[in-house]
Amino acid sequence: MQHAAGAPAGEARNVRVIADYPAHVWLSPFSLRELMLALRAMARVLAQGSPAIPLSVDAHLVDDASIYSANRQFMGCTGPTNVLSFPGGDGMRGSLLLSLDTLWRECLLYGQTPEVYMLWLLAHGMGHLAGFDHGAAMDSACEACFAAARSALALR
Repeated sequence: MQHAAGAPAGEARNVRVIADYPAHVWLSPFSLRELMLALRAMARVLAQGSPAIPLSVDAHLVDDASIYSANRQFMGCTGPTNVLSFPGGDGMRGSLLLSLDTLWRECLLYGQTPEVYMLWLLAHGMGHLAGFDHGAAMDSACEACFAAARSALALR
């Protein structure tokens, strides 16, 4: 069973947050509604500078087993990763996959708070959806997305 939170009807940037594994949703430092608000804020920022950002984005909260499988199948890499982005296009929704297991493991490893690190990972994924590769332009886009999400959630 999937649980989802979506944007209101008529919203320019249609973002859905989908908890593919409801038993793992408690690992998210944000509610599905908060994640939707953060991602919509990121999409608005990216839309100002990049027409490549998909009009519709699905963010899937997954476990390590699921992201491992996607990482192997689509990226040719072994092992779990933190976030994967699939731009969509031609009327298809863009997709983000974020592993809640990896999020928490990397928070411990890097000394980050789950709230800050999750927003950073989502900003990174959204940057890839907008067509950015790693580098200065991607870093700038991620910082703008991160700031917009923090503002939308009133985080310090």
